[in-house]
Amino acid sequence: MRHTDEKIISALLSCGSIRGAAAALGCSQRTVTDRLKKPEFVEKYNAAKSEQLQAVCAAMISTLCKAVKTLETIASDKTAVPTARTQAADALLRHGLRYLEAADFERRLTALEQAANRKETGK
Repeated sequence: MRHTDEKIISALLSCGSIRGAAAALGCSQRTVTDRLKKPEFVEKYNAAKSEQLQAVCAAMISTLCKAVKTLETIASDKTAVPTARTQAADALLRHGLRYLEAADFERRLTALEQAANRKETGK
């Protein structure tokens, strides 16, 4: 039975391993491994992984606002137990700081990359 690139890529993405993909497809691991040796297949596979990662990131981002709102609600709820309010406030502070650090790191990295590109192109 001939397995298409798309079927093998789908199995690799859903199973996470060559062994799992081969089992799901009912083929040998060598069939999957041989396909992974072909540059055009690897290019398709990497594109599919990137697409999947973007979809997962989008889903996570949509839940972040709900999570922050939940923590804000608990932290400001005067009827909630003090421990819950403190933990919610602490989580907001910790994760807020991580976000700010990551955003600053990204801003600085982008500036460095732009400076390096200008230096390379002489502009």
